[in-house]
Amino acid sequence: MTKYLFDNLKHLETFKYDSSTAIVTDIDGTISEIAPTPTEALVTDPMREELVKLHRKFSLVAVVSGRSVLNAREMVDVDGLLYVGNHGMEFLENGKISLYPEVEKYLPQMKQAGQKLQKGDLSHIDGLLFEDKGICFSVHYRLASQSENVRGKILHNIKNDPDCEKLKISEGRQLVELKPPLSCDKGTILENIIQEYNLKKIIYLGDDITDLDAFKRLKVLENQGELRGAGVLVCSSEIPHDVKKGSSYYVNGVDEVLKFFQWLSN
Repeated sequence: MTKYLFDNLKHLETFKYDSSTAIVTDIDGTISEIAPTPTEALVTDPMREELVKLHRKFSLVAVVSGRSVLNAREMVDVDGLLYVGNHGMEFLENGKISLYPEVEKYLPQMKQAGQKLQKGDLSHIDGLLFEDKGICFSVHYRLASQSENVRGKILHNIKNDPDCEKLKISEGRQLVELKPPLSCDKGTILENIIQEYNLKKIIYLGDDITDLDAFKRLKVLENQGELRGAGVLVCSSEIPHDVKKGSSYYVNGVDEVLKFFQWLSN
């Protein structure tokens, strides 16, 4: 059963007092409040200051986001972190971008499918926001009228488009996303990071459906005796109950993430 984090801080002390601990976090809805549009979201100065402190104290601080990796870097704006964008399909470390294997061959197909969606039937729905993230393509419906079953229309349009049928379709908070059809999610990327940096203690924070893969993978690795892990869900009314069940702990909003970071860093 998922527990409220601030009633169980004693269980996190093993992470707090070990400099080899790694902190891996999502951005939107986790260290940044959800905004009407992606461009309006921001990481506050107090949150940024805590990320700097965590980076100084622990072995690794990584940001894993659905945003493009350059957008994630620009938004967080903290030097020395590992930045992972497009749900794990691109990395930025020490100023160098690297792509997940096989991504490049799908880029022309992704661009074509995204442009077709943006110019097709969906273009007539008020409030939709189309976001080309280079590797992935998102359709945001947060600002659309919820009475028109906009989500259903987006999914119907995508699933009946021959240019999209071989691509991967996923969903997040008020968005539908097209991705290359690769076995890459936040769980596989988290495991790759763990292996590359030889991590033995890791705290993962997220708020969305895509973070469930990371929560599950963390529990599997912990059950296998590979490491000590703690998955922290940032709760909201927009996520399915199954996501909460997948995490070890939960907090109520971005403000409590900041409070938790302050506890870790002090």
